[in-house]
Amino acid sequence: MVDIRAGISEKETFDPTPYASNLTTFLIAQKDSFTLPRKLKIAFDISEEEADYALINDLGFIPRIVDGKRGFKVYLGGSVASRPTKGWLLFDFVPEEDFFRIAIAVKRFFSENGNRKNRHKARIRHIFYKLGEAETLRIFRSYYEETKKDKTLDYTSSISPANYERPAFTPLPPDDLIAYTRWYNRYVTPQKQEGLFAVLLPFIHGNATPEVFRKLALFAGQFGEDVIRFTTRQHIQLRNLPEAWLAGAWQLFRKLGFDTTHPVLTNNIISRTGADTCRLGICFSKGAAKAIRNQLVKTEVPLDKLHVLKINISGCTNSCAQQIWADLGFAGRVSRNERMYPAYTVYGKTAGNKELGQALGVLSARDLPVFCEKLFRNYLEKEADYTSFTNYIQREGKGKIKELIDTFQPIPAFEEDKNYYYDWGAEEVFSVSERGKAECLAGLFDMIDIDNNILEKSRKELETVQDDKRRALLLADMVYSASRMLLITKGAEPRTTTESFDLFKNLFIEEGLVDKKYLSLVEAAKQKDPLLHREKEIFALADDVIALYGTMDDSLQFKTSTPQPSIPEEKSLEPLVKDFRGVSCPMNFVKTKLALATIPAGSLLEIWLDDGPPIENVPGSVRNEGHEIVSTTQVQDYWKVVIRK
Repeated sequence: MVDIRAGISEKETFDPTPYASNLTTFLIAQKDSFTLPRKLKIAFDISEEEADYALINDLGFIPRIVDGKRGFKVYLGGSVASRPTKGWLLFDFVPEEDFFRIAIAVKRFFSENGNRKNRHKARIRHIFYKLGEAETLRIFRSYYEETKKDKTLDYTSSISPANYERPAFTPLPPDDLIAYTRWYNRYVTPQKQEGLFAVLLPFIHGNATPEVFRKLALFAGQFGEDVIRFTTRQHIQLRNLPEAWLAGAWQLFRKLGFDTTHPVLTNNIISRTGADTCRLGICFSKGAAKAIRNQLVKTEVPLDKLHVLKINISGCTNSCAQQIWADLGFAGRVSRNERMYPAYTVYGKTAGNKELGQALGVLSARDLPVFCEKLFRNYLEKEADYTSFTNYIQREGKGKIKELIDTFQPIPAFEEDKNYYYDWGAEEVFSVSERGKAECLAGLFDMIDIDNNILEKSRKELETVQDDKRRALLLADMVYSASRMLLITKGAEPRTTTESFDLFKNLFIEEGLVDKKYLSLVEAAKQKDPLLHREKEIFALADDVIALYGTMDDSLQFKTSTPQPSIPEEKSLEPLVKDFRGVSCPMNFVKTKLALATIPAGSLLEIWLDDGPPIENVPGSVRNEGHEIVSTTQVQDYWKVVIRK
């Protein structure tokens, strides 16, 4: 990944694009590049002052020139996924001839030290977490020193000049000078190459029809090489366009349906797909992005002053949209008063532009658009006092955001305003049972992690918060999350908060997996009794549930003193039949695992699955668990799958 300003910006130390291109060609020619524990994301920035994505990816390169010699500042292990971190500094300066050596050393280091058993820990940062910074860097440097013995790894700069072409067609004048000038000021950037310009084409969620892409490619192809680049914000940049042809380009973009009339900010909001299609999604983040966009379009706030602002939205607590690396970020979550409603944790960069964002509070999904408008209005009223929006958040906005969030509390009861209990774009009342549909076993752990993270964050916040009302809410959240966290391992699908508490009592406390001393606590939480005086008891419950999770084996059984159901010694000739039609992912897979746990190795299990995602996901996940798929047969509108344990 290369900063889209590379090669055209006056701010760059030198253009890293050829280095990224050569490194890609070099690495993909090696077979072991395809057998790493998981992802190895590599990013290039344009200078130390403009450092960005190099700080938060597995391997980051920042161009530097020392004593007239080109090279890079190098970072390792960054990520904004679960347990986010900036990368650790590997080298303050490495000369360009050692460029390939860095990549090869990182690849070998990751391959031999990365976690291949747990995909949730199969990234470079987890090696740092496990071994510590000093030991991890020591091990890496041993690989790096080994690469120095191989002189074939010397990198030789091969920078060929870009091929600019003046198209054969005649440039067109603007047909509406006022509209063209407004678009030009918003979406056109002069390049360091005299007479050439870059244009930003906004795609909502990165989507367009094949016909749009075809016509865009035909147009761009007339201007030579290196004209099209894809951006990290789901847009396209056209570069190396002579000024005389910009008006014609603008007219084409309008015909293709691009938004050329609104400020950049309204088109620069990105979101994870969220609950629309993601099986981990809690909230409809694309709907939230659209709602914010619509609110900002109709406002009188001078949004052109915020053209560089980044708003990122995730539909759950995961960081797929990199909300903690945005100027303003939102992460979907479940909140509740007398019933559940969709909400978002708000993030801002309180420690500075090159630091991870911090959680600043929680808003209902319904209030996001108006919150954004009010926040931007407040900032722009004092814009002259700050160097940027991030500077505002750092110096004053942290408190202002919390104050602003408080103005939206509490939300109306369901009987007063039902809109708060419908997510943006949803046709049904918000329900946990319709969210968090994970992709088989990996998704199962992701769902558990949602509650695990809530327990961790709530406990941490309780260390500092003094307000009794807030403390009571956090404690209630902890009891609820502790009760819900492991229900999925029993194939349970609670549809209400009350049902979650009842299932936890029946399946875990009454079955002896969790101590019966917590019965009164869970019942009190179910009845919404005050819990302020039971903080130690709540912490103990959370600890016990997390500890129980740590004992869970591959068959979703827990190691306790309570005897587990015994598996029959003789394998049956007839398959055990289970009808899982109507059961969504990953619950159908969980139920399959639980059924397999009741039969001996070699026996058969026949499961019935719906068409679509169930048949697409479950057999493959079962196979990944080491079982044999004997047959897969379609019967009318469902499937029969026979499994040999």
